Amino acid sequence: MAHDIVFFLAPDDEAAAATRLRGPGEPFESVTCRFIEPDSAIAEWDMYFQEPSAEAPPLEQLHAWRPWPEWVTEPLNDGVEVFALPKQLTRALAEASSTELEELAGRWTARLRSRGRRRDDRR
Repeated sequence: MAHDIVFFLAPDDEAAAATRLRGPGEPFESVTCRFIEPDSAIAEWDMYFQEPSAEAPPLEQLHAWRPWPEWVTEPLNDGVEVFALPKQLTRALAEASSTELEELAGRWTARLRSRGRRRDDRR
């Protein structure tokens, strides 16, 4: 399970890859989360915009979702991964209404809570 996850918006894959060992730092606004699986989170967010619903999909449906996020850098055995969000998800998030974002956040946090995550596990 991943521990500290940092989401940030880089202008391109090269800039994102350059953050692999040092993190995004000052050049990029970022949001840090704790104890989530980033690839599953990204897939669930993408699924929400493709198939909107206030209810979280069953795990089997989530794990079968495509496309999964692609690596910007090859994963090594050090626990550091840099993913690129699918373009349609980046676009959907940018164009989402506050109502859509609130519904997505509610659905996603409900899943996290159902798996034993507590609110204070997040930064």
